Amino acid sequence: MGVVEMLAGGALQRQFDHACVALDVSWVRHFVMEGGSVMAIGPIEDCASSVDLENWLEQFALEMGFDGARYHHIGHRPQGGRTAKRPPLRFLSTLENGQEPWRAGDPALSQIVQSFLPFVWSTKDDLSLPDLQRAWLSIERLRGVEAGVVIPVQDYLSGPAYISLFSEKLSQAISAVEQRRHEMATLAIEFHLRAKQLITIRTRSSVLLSDREFSCLRNAAAGVALAESAGSLGISVRTVETHLAKATLKLGGTNRINAVAIAIGSGMIHV
Repeated sequence: MGVVEMLAGGALQRQFDHACVALDVSWVRHFVMEGGSVMAIGPIEDCASSVDLENWLEQFALEMGFDGARYHHIGHRPQGGRTAKRPPLRFLSTLENGQEPWRAGDPALSQIVQSFLPFVWSTKDDLSLPDLQRAWLSIERLRGVEAGVVIPVQDYLSGPAYISLFSEKLSQAISAVEQRRHEMATLAIEFHLRAKQLITIRTRSSVLLSDREFSCLRNAAAGVALAESAGSLGISVRTVETHLAKATLKLGGTNRINAVAIAIGSGMIHV
């Protein structure tokens, strides 16, 4: 599925609209609708495996003037402090021959889930940050990383994702955002779409739910009314509400809608 098809589904339309407003509208539409590009690397659609995606990501980072990159698919997450410590649904890294483990504590996370355009991040120590985030930055500094660029993707169906590029020089990150944010924003969307097709999600929470809880949650995701769900399952409306409440609690959702979003984003439920 290409960007055009995904936009037609509405999951990324808001991000595309923001890009058209903030960037050069004609350039963005040429890139997405007509497949135009000034990149020397091959098209993402040629990737047929997660290994291909990892190689493409590495070439993308080098093309942009960076030392490496990571891809995170955050997904719809429970709100609050637990979010920062939960592993992403999908993760790729160009470090350690692709074997770098995911680490909790990225300080940019709170900004990532609200942003539509690339922004610069720095590894400079900040005493106001929690210990977990300061430790994350410390490890990056030990690797020689001074700064980088985050390219957010706001996928409203499956939850936000982002590509993080890193460099030894802050000036390089700033220059890249100023000069190449067009390619970054649009290619990150395409990469995320391909990654959803090729990379198996890292966690599935369906094992936590009972059959009844899963059935009630699936009906809720499909827009089935409580009374109709109760009738089809042969239980009372109050029992349906109880199952939904238990499912919401197990998934870490703040309410029924958030629980449905988490289930869809994790691949537990398909709509």
